[in-house]
Amino acid sequence: MGFERDSNLMPLNKSHHFVPQFLLRFFSVDGSSVGLYNLRSGRIVTGASLKHQACRDWFYGRDGKSEHALGQIEGGASSVLRRMIATGRPPKRYSADHRVLATFLLIQSARTAQAAVAANEMANKVGKLMLRNTLTDPELLAALDDLTIELTEPAAEALRPAALETPVILDLKIKLLHNVSSTPFVLGDHPAVKHNGLYSGAEISVLGLANLGLQFVMPISPDYAVVFYDEKTYSLGSPASNVVKLPSASIVTALNEFQWANALDNIYFRPSDDPPRWTPDRDRLAELRRNEQVSVCEDEVQLEGTRRAKVISVQAQRPSRALKMPLFRNRMSPPPLVNVGTLPLRDPDWALHVHRMTAALNAGLIPPEEFHVRTMPPQFLLRILRERASANAAKTG
Repeated sequence: MGFERDSNLMPLNKSHHFVPQFLLRFFSVDGSSVGLYNLRSGRIVTGASLKHQACRDWFYGRDGKSEHALGQIEGGASSVLRRMIATGRPPKRYSADHRVLATFLLIQSARTAQAAVAANEMANKVGKLMLRNTLTDPELLAALDDLTIELTEPAAEALRPAALETPVILDLKIKLLHNVSSTPFVLGDHPAVKHNGLYSGAEISVLGLANLGLQFVMPISPDYAVVFYDEKTYSLGSPASNVVKLPSASIVTALNEFQWANALDNIYFRPSDDPPRWTPDRDRLAELRRNEQVSVCEDEVQLEGTRRAKVISVQAQRPSRALKMPLFRNRMSPPPLVNVGTLPLRDPDWALHVHRMTAALNAGLIPPEEFHVRTMPPQFLLRILRERASANAAKTG
């Protein structure tokens, strides 16, 4: 992530949390423990130590760079989330807190053990498909079924691209869901969940960050969840308010199902709550959860004239058809999905611009500071200019 560690600093911490402790602490009563439901065994623990949750040894590598960078991101995000919970309000749109929250949301969606499982599954399937197209030795081809291809550090490798993609989602509207029902929000170990209700049931993945209809949902406490969504596609609550109150336990349960469906190992909850009352039964859990994370297929496509070519299509699996996103109302009919290469985008020109700037940054053609400025949406620049003008006016009296 571009940070160097001073050799004189304290020793590296080998236990790396992929859900930060500050977020888990918002679901705690005593600040040191949290309720836990294990998805494999069904076991419930009401006092699991925060220190040992959602973590793995050296998950982001042994050099400490990614862990250090995450610490800096988490510091800013922790302050933003605390303010949201204390005030019951989301950040102002196009503010510095808006950008901090968007970055944290993307990082959190890319850094978990579940995300690492999906990345390794993609590497394994794509690698084997490519080897089957290149190997000619029958013995080697036969051995592919017993071979597993994995990335060395999938979580660490995903962090930098996720951070650089923040500008793509800065157009999404933010609202805070205030849960006043009898059912609490729960937190999965993959808490930042993407969805696309516009294309519910689509046979191809429509969860790209620039896709029309994108939704992001993440609980931040038993009483609050933050949502980012495409306001051209959906309406949510009152246009006059950025807070949506949820008095309905059934709506909260439907939102919680996104946590149950996307978690890898554990669901976390406030220990004083009553898990048997709102835990899905085993049949519902089986309906929500999928074993396959990634689909990889090879197709033959028609090029100019009589030319044909093979194309490898890699897609994150669409969510379970059992999942339904409540609250959102569609403001448009979904444009047709022609093929993977022409998925409808919210702003194709902006997505292409960010892609080009990212390529220039990765090639060393522009410095990070220039990338940051050139990928700042106009609304953010206008806010900065207004604030500077106001500060200058105050100085001059």
